[in-house]
Amino acid sequence: MGNFTISEELKRAFKERNIECFEIREASPEEFYDAIGRAKISNEHGAFVTQHSVEDYSQMQHLFLTTDGSAGVAITSDGNIVSIFNGGEKRGVLKTLLPLAIEHGGRKLDNYDSEKLSAMYELYGFNPVSNVEFNLKFAPDDWNFERDGTPDIVFWIHNGDTAEDVIINFGRYLVSWETVKSFATYEEAGEYRDKLIEKIDAEDEDEMPVC
Repeated sequence: MGNFTISEELKRAFKERNIECFEIREASPEEFYDAIGRAKISNEHGAFVTQHSVEDYSQMQHLFLTTDGSAGVAITSDGNIVSIFNGGEKRGVLKTLLPLAIEHGGRKLDNYDSEKLSAMYELYGFNPVSNVEFNLKFAPDDWNFERDGTPDIVFWIHNGDTAEDVIINFGRYLVSWETVKSFATYEEAGEYRDKLIEKIDAEDEDEMPVC
């Protein structure tokens, strides 16, 4: 696939905050699948990242990789940010990948609730809304129970800021966990999150001026 040019708006925002911007390209489903597979093997925390099938990736809206294929992110057709990975070669690359995902329709995600991961998503304007306990039945085959325990899975909604504003406001967002609602299953927690998004969209439509 060809190179992908980061928008001038994002470049200006990165420059304003003195954040390094990495070159990104769009990838084919096969390229993305292979790249995330290599990263999961090379990264000791690879179990935290889900590698979907080539068929699943072929149905997604966007597949972004760094030019060397060591890091990437995928966005589904309904705005779910998935398969965020870094093979460890590029420090700070997520500061490019997450705003890029937001700019291209990413507005929700979920993750194993490690302190590092959850704290990272807070920096980009994501708000936690629901969670579910770790289910041993669905634990990744390569999960390190001794080191990582059994963290909840947390579901997030982005606050709606533009990708440029996310860069400018990086690390300045206030996030509350007091309203996070717990559910018995992954599906229920995800459905609750998606219904909140539908409600937000409906309220935004009601506030649109009539011409």
